[in-house]
Amino acid sequence: MNRADHGNAAPQLPTTHHTPLTRHSSSVLILGAGIHGAAIARELLLNRVPVRLIDSADIAFGATAKSSRLIHGGLRYLEYGDVKLVRESLHERQRLLELAPHFVRPLRLFIPVRSSWSGLVRSAVGFLGGHRAAWGHWFNTGPEPRGFWPTRIGLQLYDWLGGNTGLPGSEAVEIGAPGTPRVDPARYVGLLAYSDAQMLFPERFVLALLADAVEIARANDVPFTVHTWSDSPVSRTLPSVRDTLPSVIVNATGAWGDFTCRQLGVEREPFFGGTKGSHLVTYHVGLKEALAGHAVYAEADDGRLVFVLPFGDAVLIGTTDETFNGSPESATVTTVEQEYLLRMVNEVFALSLTTADIALQYSGVRPLPKPAGGPNAAISRDHDIVWEDCHGIPLVTLIGGKLTTWRAFSETVCDEVLARVPKPRTENTLARPIPGNDPLPAGLLPGPELWRHWAAEFGTRPEEVAALWPLFGTRLCTVLEETRGASHESLPDAPWSAAVVRWIIRHEWVTRLEDLVERRLMAVFAPTLTDRFLRALADCLVAEAKLRAEEVPAAIERCCERLRGFYGRDVNCVPVTSE
Repeated sequence: MNRADHGNAAPQLPTTHHTPLTRHSSSVLILGAGIHGAAIARELLLNRVPVRLIDSADIAFGATAKSSRLIHGGLRYLEYGDVKLVRESLHERQRLLELAPHFVRPLRLFIPVRSSWSGLVRSAVGFLGGHRAAWGHWFNTGPEPRGFWPTRIGLQLYDWLGGNTGLPGSEAVEIGAPGTPRVDPARYVGLLAYSDAQMLFPERFVLALLADAVEIARANDVPFTVHTWSDSPVSRTLPSVRDTLPSVIVNATGAWGDFTCRQLGVEREPFFGGTKGSHLVTYHVGLKEALAGHAVYAEADDGRLVFVLPFGDAVLIGTTDETFNGSPESATVTTVEQEYLLRMVNEVFALSLTTADIALQYSGVRPLPKPAGGPNAAISRDHDIVWEDCHGIPLVTLIGGKLTTWRAFSETVCDEVLARVPKPRTENTLARPIPGNDPLPAGLLPGPELWRHWAAEFGTRPEEVAALWPLFGTRLCTVLEETRGASHESLPDAPWSAAVVRWIIRHEWVTRLEDLVERRLMAVFAPTLTDRFLRALADCLVAEAKLRAEEVPAAIERCCERLRGFYGRDVNCVPVTSE
C-alpha cells in the first residue's frame, strides 16, 4: 500500500486476526488505489460485487503518477521475445484511443540510427529468448548500437502485431526532412518513424475510472467506498480491515506489494524486485523546437533506449532503469541519473542542456518481479498474479503491469476474483467509454472557440475551461454546472476558481494540499507555482473542513518541502527557457 512520506510517518495497515476468519458476503477489499486498483474496482462493480478501495497515501500516488506517460506496445519488448505482451499492449492502445480520446492522443515517434546493420545478432538472439537464457551469453556482441535494418524489421513486426489501427505505419525518413525532429546529422545516418500514443495525466485518468465506478455502483445499487489515509484530525479515518471481513483481498499496491503482505501477516519470500525510473521535465526552448511536436526514442551509449517527449509547453525526458532496494516512497532522482539523461539529450540533439534547465523531476519504482539475474532491462514487463491464504481469506497479489495494459490485467484479475466470490461475469469493459468522452457541441472541436462557448454557457472564463479540459474532458460541464452561480474569479497565479477547487475537494477524495497540487489539478507541472496559489488552495481545504485554519502554514511548508525533495521544484521559481 502506497505509504507516502508527507513529512509525517504514514500509518500502518491494521493487522488482521491470525486465526481463521469467516468471510462476509461477497465483498472485495482492494488495497492500493493506483490504476489497477481503480480498474479492478470498476470491473467488479460492473458485475455487482461490493467493493472497498483503500490506499494509505492517495489515489494514483505510486507508479501510476511516476510513469513515462506513454500508451505504447513496447517496441523494445520484441528484443526479449515478448510478442504476446506487445500484441496485447497494441490492442489495448487502440482501445484507449477509441474510448478515451480526451486522455490519450496519437504520438509520432522517431528513432535516430547510427549505422545500417549493427545490432542484428543481438536483436535476433533477444527475440529468441537469449537475453534471459544461459545460452544467450555466447552471442553477446556488446553494446553495439541498433542499426537501421534490425530496427526496421522490428518496426514492421510492430505494425503487423498492431493490425489495422488507422495510425500511420512505420517508415524511413531522411535526417533533416521537413517537420521531423532535428537530431544531430553528424551523429546519425537516418530516422525511422512509427506511431504510439501518449497519456499526459494518468492521475486524472484514474479519477475518471473512479468516477465511472461511482456511477456504476449507484446504477447497480452496489456498495462502493473509497478511503485514503491522512494525518489530518478533521479528515476521514480509515476503517480497520477487520471491521467488515471481505470475501477476497486484492493486493494492488504495486512496488509496496511485499510490505503489504507482511502487514497482513503473510510471511514468505519477496515477490518484487522493482527498478527505479526517473524523469526530467524541461522548458528548454531549443529542445522543444528540435522535437517539432513529435517524440524521439533514442539509444544511449549503454544501449538503453530513452524517450524525449512533448509534454504540453515542456519536454519530458526519461527514463532510467536502476536497481532500487529502498522503500518505494523514498525514490528520488539522483545526480547521476540527471547527468545520464542530460548527456543523452545533448548527444542526440547537439544541444547544451545543464541541470539549470531542469524545471522539475520525478522518480518511481516499477512493480516488477524479483529478477533471477541479468540486466534490469531483461526483467519482464508482463503481468502476473499470485494467490495466497491470508488467515482464512483468499489474497491475490498483482505483480508487474503497465500503464497501457491496465484494462486487460484488471479483467484477468476480476475473472479470478469472481470465481472465488463466487459470481458469474455478466458485464465487461471492452467497449465501455471512459467518462469525459461525450459528444461535443455541433461544429466545435477542443480549442479556443469551444472554451469560449462553454465559458459563456456556464458563466466562467475561457481560461478556466481550457485548464479543466485536460483534467475532465467533457465532464468539466458537470463541474461547471454544479458550481453555476458561484464566483469563478481565478485564484492567485492560477486559472482555476475557488468554486471549482472546492468541487474537486468534495468529489475526488482530497485530504491534503499535496493531493490537489500533484494529482488533482496537476499544478506540479505548471510553469508557475507560487506560495500565493498554495495559500489559496489551503484556504479551500479549510472551507471544506479538510484542514484547520491554524494548520495552514504547516501544510504549506510540508507541501513545499515535498516539492523540493521529490520534484526538485522550488515554489515561486520560474523555469529556465534556454535557447
